[in-house]
Amino acid sequence: MFVAIFIDYARIAAFKVQTERMTHAAMRSVMSAYDTSLREYGLFGYGDSSGDAIMAKVLNDSVKPSSVKDGFPILDIQWDTTTLSMERELGRYDIFNRQIQEDMKYRAPVDFTLEVINRFKPISDEMKEAAHTVDLLKKLQKLYDKREELLDEAIANQTQSAEKLKNLPKLIMDPPSQAIYEEMLEETPETAAEAAARYADYLSKKQADEGLPFREQQYILELARYRTGVGNVVTGISMIIQPALQTHQTKLEEAQSKIEEARKINEEMKRVIAEGENRSQNASYDNVGNSNLPGTIPASTGSGSEARSTRSLASELVRADSLFDQLKARVVSQNSDFDNVRRDNMDLNNQLRNVTGMSGIPIKPAVRQASQITERYMDTYVRNGPANLIQQSKQQLESGRGSDAQRKANDKESKGKLKELKRILSQIQNGSSGSMDAFKQLEEYYNANIAFNEASREEAKKAEIAGDPYESGGDAMKGMDSLFGGMSGLLDSLGDELFQNEYALAYFNSMDFGQLLNWTEGGGDGGDVFKLENQELEYIVYGFHNPSGNIAAAYAEIFGMRLAIRTAEGLIEHSKLGNPLLVLSAAILYGITNAIADMVKLAKEGSVELFKYIKVKLTYRDHLRLFLLMHSNNERKMSRMLALIRLNTGVNPDEKQTYASGNMRSSIKLWFLPGVVRSIGAVMGSADQVEGGRFFIERKADYSY
Repeated sequence: MFVAIFIDYARIAAFKVQTERMTHAAMRSVMSAYDTSLREYGLFGYGDSSGDAIMAKVLNDSVKPSSVKDGFPILDIQWDTTTLSMERELGRYDIFNRQIQEDMKYRAPVDFTLEVINRFKPISDEMKEAAHTVDLLKKLQKLYDKREELLDEAIANQTQSAEKLKNLPKLIMDPPSQAIYEEMLEETPETAAEAAARYADYLSKKQADEGLPFREQQYILELARYRTGVGNVVTGISMIIQPALQTHQTKLEEAQSKIEEARKINEEMKRVIAEGENRSQNASYDNVGNSNLPGTIPASTGSGSEARSTRSLASELVRADSLFDQLKARVVSQNSDFDNVRRDNMDLNNQLRNVTGMSGIPIKPAVRQASQITERYMDTYVRNGPANLIQQSKQQLESGRGSDAQRKANDKESKGKLKELKRILSQIQNGSSGSMDAFKQLEEYYNANIAFNEASREEAKKAEIAGDPYESGGDAMKGMDSLFGGMSGLLDSLGDELFQNEYALAYFNSMDFGQLLNWTEGGGDGGDVFKLENQELEYIVYGFHNPSGNIAAAYAEIFGMRLAIRTAEGLIEHSKLGNPLLVLSAAILYGITNAIADMVKLAKEGSVELFKYIKVKLTYRDHLRLFLLMHSNNERKMSRMLALIRLNTGVNPDEKQTYASGNMRSSIKLWFLPGVVRSIGAVMGSADQVEGGRFFIERKADYSY
């Protein structure tokens, strides 16, 4: 009995081992029926075969009787029940991401990516200082131009007001003189001075005709001409003074408001300069620059001292507070001086109105007073000369604008080049629509995967190149901020994003940039350029569901990257120009010119130098590798890749399981003393069962790709 018990115990132990092996073998056989189409993309998902049938066949084959004659079966294993469940669809982000990691870890992507980062490490300081300088000066340029525009408008308001009086002296005394000599009443007076000079003769002839019958009066025509002339002078003065009053009241009030607004902008410039010293994006550049990575690193281009030196001159763009006080005081003075002109000319007009109806009017003193005060106003605000306060204001403003003319010439040339580039971008955006059906199908698959993962979708933003040179340069530097931010993130954690980006580069096609340039110049077939199969990688980066959006975005972003790097070079090349805004405009013009040349070189030669002072080449796909870092929305990237895989293979990853769980219940017949064995099992705490003289066990096996 003792020996018999241990015979059955040994058979049970062997039975458990054998069952475990057969269970795992059955699950391996089930999982071997993967979809071969997905294997083209390094992925595994269960195919269309019946897993239950495969498992049943493997298990049944494993317990067939031995073909050996007179064989003695020690283990007569029988399968009782089997269940199989499949789960964890490939289309789920966590599953897809894990398979990407499994596939890419053997393809050594890290060394190449680190090599890419190593290329940018030597220029990190230059790019940091360039981005910082462009960011600060771009803000100051807008404020500077707005401030100067407001000051010019204030001066223009003063000039418009003063111009209203330019014809007034011709009605008072032309030319001006200290003395008014008596004249005979022979011609119609055209000025107040002539009316005063002929007043005595007018009065004499008027008195001579008074009391005489109409037919006997001798000076009717002369007296009428005099009255007409005086009336014209009175009307002329009124027609000048009244509009001038309205203009002075409105325009000079506006001038004061504009000066105060310009003062506020000047204060804003001070604040921008003070806050501009601390820039959070600089940390990413420092992280890349200070990284300690394996591989060959080119020599550093410098510390960015030229760009930093230009930025340090930003305070020179701020106007002195005293200037705004002087400008405002001159506006107040002009208003006050006009009040005096208006008062004296209105007094003169009142006397001229009475001069033909009364006798003994002291008109000469009024003419001289009006003439003197008007001439003083004309010298101070209208006529060219050292006493002109408006010209003094203009000269003060111009003294702080020594390089504005050259800067505006640079800006004009830059705008011309950007206009041509925008034309090419527009041509690309309006390109072929031949692949529209494929893109519609792709969008349907993309939306389905987004919904499957319960993720949020986001519309892609249309590619643009700003027409304003400063906006274009600022956008380019923001792109560099994103790029170095992405590289810094990789250094902190070489994880999911790195593998996903490398996976996209390994399995998906990209456009032939040379073919695109050839098409924009009038050659080549645009249909080939815009086919979906030729721009898969661009779609993964940008996500446009149309034939031209992704290509246009790549074109614009390559230009932006080249512009940022070339502008950094331009800050070095033109740092000696002095005025920071002139340096900026010259650097941006340099950047635009050379970036356009780089686009042509990249298309024709297949690569372009990363930086003027570093002889490292970047290809078109290298640029896309960097853009994958800049657009680091991993969930939408994965949905785009899964949509492309579904479109290209006809297999829906959302329906392909990657995990199998199998449960098997089997038994063997006990030879000796089943009751004793059952007692032993109970004592040992086993979940195994003995029923009808057979010993039953359950085994579970889980497998995943």
